[in-house]
Amino acid sequence: MTRIVSLTKFSFMKIVKKKYDEAYKILFDYPGMVRQLLENFISMDWVKWVDYQKLEKVNASFVRKNYKKKESDVIYKLNFEGQTAYLYLLLEFQSTVDPSMPFRIQSYVNDFYESMIKKEKKDRYPIVFPVVIYNGDKPWTVPDNLKDKIEIPKDSNLLPYIPSLKYFKVIINEFKKESLLKIRNILSTVFLIEKLKPEELEKEFGKIAKIISDEIDLDLKEAFQNWFQMFIDGVSLPVSETLMNASEEEVYTMFANTLKKMEKKWEKIGEKKGEKKGEKKGEKKGEKRGEKRGEIKGKIETAVNMLKLKADIDFIHQVTGLSLEEIKKLSAALK
Repeated sequence: MTRIVSLTKFSFMKIVKKKYDEAYKILFDYPGMVRQLLENFISMDWVKWVDYQKLEKVNASFVRKNYKKKESDVIYKLNFEGQTAYLYLLLEFQSTVDPSMPFRIQSYVNDFYESMIKKEKKDRYPIVFPVVIYNGDKPWTVPDNLKDKIEIPKDSNLLPYIPSLKYFKVIINEFKKESLLKIRNILSTVFLIEKLKPEELEKEFGKIAKIISDEIDLDLKEAFQNWFQMFIDGVSLPVSETLMNASEEEVYTMFANTLKKMEKKWEKIGEKKGEKKGEKKGEKKGEKRGEKRGEIKGKIETAVNMLKLKADIDFIHQVTGLSLEEIKKLSAALK
């Protein structure tokens, strides 16, 4: 198999939040991906009872009273044992943990029930099962129940009046690499790519390629390809048919080549910025001196962007050539 020479941190972190959210929303456009989420990451009896042939996606824009495009939520109607329930997926891809999450969940669920009340008046309504998927590096420290964000009253008679709504957490950074590899499906592979550092991911690339090539559901392969293409910021991948019928070695080679393109793209960004800055300086103080300063500014700008994307300092040093001391100073200035 072809070996990846190096994997850039940028390949996995240069994702604007909007594109990242869109990539995951596209991933969960596929009912099969929702099934993998429920069956492999939510250990509850009712998951076994769901009729996965009748999963029905609900348009969130018609549910949320204050719906905004920046919000990333996916809703599915579920049927099991003669009952109906709604799966509410909130995709949380912020660099920081939002302490108001329990209140946000409460607001979204309230909007959902308001939309149902407008459509049909009845005594009881289906349950809404909220799930938060978080892929940040920081530990998830927010309570998973609204009641834990409310002060405990001194008078116990007030306890029944404290609102309570629990959400289910899928915290990607809490999964162990071995556990995700053991699951061996497309969604666990997505989570694995999210979790591992580039140097760690390279060591597991053969196993990942085998999981993708062994997947018999072509829709899930297509879902993975669509997600991966948006994940790496639009770098061209082979046509769908290539991945659909690709062997383990072909899948491995495809990803290796794609990531190499991303590495070159990242290096060129710094070079071009340095050249442009150099040209402007050259007009006033001499072309040679200007290009040198422009190159340095380009490297600094590149380093700052990588720090904002949480890239490792050693890796930034390798890409930009700046000293570790210079990079640490830039990092301190950003805090």
